[in-house]
Amino acid sequence: MRPLRSDHLTAWSRTFAVQGSWNYTTMVGTGIAYAMLPLLRRIYAGDPVRLREAVERAMGPFNGHPYLCAMAVAALGRLELDEVDPQTIEKFRTALRGPLGTVGDRAVWGQWRPICVLIATLSFLLGASPGWSVVVFLALYNVGHLAVRVWAYATGWQAGLEVGRLLKGAWIERWAEKIWPLNILLTGAVALVLADVVVEQSAVSPAPAALLGMGLVGGLLAFRFPRQGGRLATVLLVIAPLLWVLGGVVG
Repeated sequence: MRPLRSDHLTAWSRTFAVQGSWNYTTMVGTGIAYAMLPLLRRIYAGDPVRLREAVERAMGPFNGHPYLCAMAVAALGRLELDEVDPQTIEKFRTALRGPLGTVGDRAVWGQWRPICVLIATLSFLLGASPGWSVVVFLALYNVGHLAVRVWAYATGWQAGLEVGRLLKGAWIERWAEKIWPLNILLTGAVALVLADVVVEQSAVSPAPAALLGMGLVGGLLAFRFPRQGGRLATVLLVIAPLLWVLGGVVG
């Protein structure tokens, strides 16, 4: 029987707890099974033997980025619905672990989270209260976090066995390749404003403000042309302190 929308919503919400039973034997395997259970109960309604077999398959060893595990939950559920043979399901599980871990680590831990931290830090240095700076971080981070979870689940269910191929050219992979210069630019901006706050004990002076504008333009160029933008970001990061000192002397 095909899962209902409520089954999908329950399965997706359970992916938030996929690491709740992490262990050295199955890693997040039991969490995957827990999240898949609403789907499996609907698919194998009235057939407790096949349900038990499906749950046991789902509890096998598995590891991946916790946000992208929603893709595994949905894709494996789709395979069960399509009555794919158990050997193919096991091979699919094994093949899916590497890409889900690599892409998630690069895009979320390596890019998105540092960017959100730097933006929140910059907002604090520019005058926002600590509470509002925390709100800025949480709002930005969770917009991306929830978007990844929703996209991962929807893609997994729609693609099934093809999810591995789609993941290689997915927007999250392209985004991770393009956004990394922004990390460098934001790091330079935070260092610049922090130095101005420490030295001047006042609001941001015109020189750092001008450099922040340069950083914004550089960030847009870096997103469009990531390779050249990375070089531009590195150059700005190196010369920013010199320009700040010169600006202070001239001022």
